[in-house]
Amino acid sequence: MGLMVNTELVAGVRTVCDVVETALGPFGANKLLIQADGTVTATASSTELLDRLDVTDPAVTLLDSTTAGFDDQFGDGTGTVVTLVGALLGRADRLAERGLHPTAIERGYRVGLDAALDGLDRTARPLSSFEPADVARTALTGTRNPQVRHAVSEQIAAAVSDVGADASERIRVVSRSGGAAAETDLLSGVVLERGPVLESMARSRPDTGIALLSSTVDVPHAGSQLGRVSRRIKLDADSFADREALAEHESGTFTEQLRAAVDAGCGVVITERAINERVQSELAAAGVLGINRVDADELHRIALATDATVVPTLAQVSEATLGRGSVDVRRKAGRDMTFVTSDAGETTLTLFCRSPDPRTVEAFERSVEAAIASTAAAVRDGRVLPGGGAAEATASWAVARQIRSLTGRERLAADEFGEALMAVPRALAATADLDAGRATVRLRVARSDGRDSVGVDALAGTTTDVLGAEPIVEPVSLKRNVLTTATDMAVQLIRIDERLHATDLGDEEEDVADPEAA
Repeated sequence: MGLMVNTELVAGVRTVCDVVETALGPFGANKLLIQADGTVTATASSTELLDRLDVTDPAVTLLDSTTAGFDDQFGDGTGTVVTLVGALLGRADRLAERGLHPTAIERGYRVGLDAALDGLDRTARPLSSFEPADVARTALTGTRNPQVRHAVSEQIAAAVSDVGADASERIRVVSRSGGAAAETDLLSGVVLERGPVLESMARSRPDTGIALLSSTVDVPHAGSQLGRVSRRIKLDADSFADREALAEHESGTFTEQLRAAVDAGCGVVITERAINERVQSELAAAGVLGINRVDADELHRIALATDATVVPTLAQVSEATLGRGSVDVRRKAGRDMTFVTSDAGETTLTLFCRSPDPRTVEAFERSVEAAIASTAAAVRDGRVLPGGGAAEATASWAVARQIRSLTGRERLAADEFGEALMAVPRALAATADLDAGRATVRLRVARSDGRDSVGVDALAGTTTDVLGAEPIVEPVSLKRNVLTTATDMAVQLIRIDERLHATDLGDEEEDVADPEAA
């Protein structure tokens, strides 16, 4: 008997795909996630949903790792990838029931993918016919408020225009509850979600030297050193006088290091680790603003913005390693936040987002991040596609036309591939409370009439030309990667025929190697 598709092994994946499919689009259904520690989260974000799933099924783990990698690389489209994987697996089940071998299914899917990608290229439009803000607004599914969508998408477009193609790395999104999402601000520089370690420290240091450290700010211990240790010295301070003298020596050494840093122009110390309580007052007395426990990624962004060099300790701070910029501590959303602005390095921006409901903060933030990634992708490629499932419908139509010359099992599999692509417009229609079957028929009829821009406008609640007054457009490069990743993932799962434990395999090899067993 030939290799068959093992539906039991991918049943968990199908379940996850079905759940994610109903969360697609601006009207995607919320999911109530209850984690092992009792934490309850309501979200319609596909990325957050997959991040928070606590699963042990190896097939689901494989899907999760693939989508996580996709999100890290492209920043958007994860929900569509998962939806298509589920549809492709469902179509594979039908093909297996008709006797198709997984290899034949894979061949047909690959033929279908090539035809679909060709269809996408044919329907692509130049971004110059639209605005980058249109791409941002399409991806901004975290809010349905039209005023908020317009305001935030314009800010995203402006931010991407300022920093260029690597926008996802140089634009950070910070979100806080309290206030309306319309209060989202585009800020120049880096925003840290923390204030000074001591209230008595200055809250504003304009145009000053900024020291970035990777370790704890504290008095140096006698005998300690950085770098490779060639000799260790143990100091024993048995008497009170010896201990006092040692403490004074260590404190004096720190004072000298601090004085040298201040003389070099240092007015702000930002560290990845802690600033010990015993040196906080001395920093404040020297007029130095201290901020601790900053993430390494944020430290890197500050270094880029201020042209600073991250060094291990205060002893390595010099005029050459200091960055230049202004640091201000402001009260925002009910807490201290630190704003670092500079013209010395690369342009870095922060989108400060507000949400009235704490439960929607993370979802809105992820939506903004996805919109930034999509806009940057469109700017890089210079081409866009009609959104709202229109691109998938056109790709499906292209598959049906190009496989007419094929025969046999390969054509069957390619045809099912094309049908699976319609899962996206069908899901968008369903979540928008439209008749999904009727909507997909309308999209097919539009393609037969040569109208490839008819898609699902979920916010308007209808199928229409999505390139009208409020264009719904998506980057070509992202959509191509979505189709390719979904196909690769589905094929990988289709070809699984058995679940094996690596430890069991190891035991078998050891038994065979045993002379007595032989």
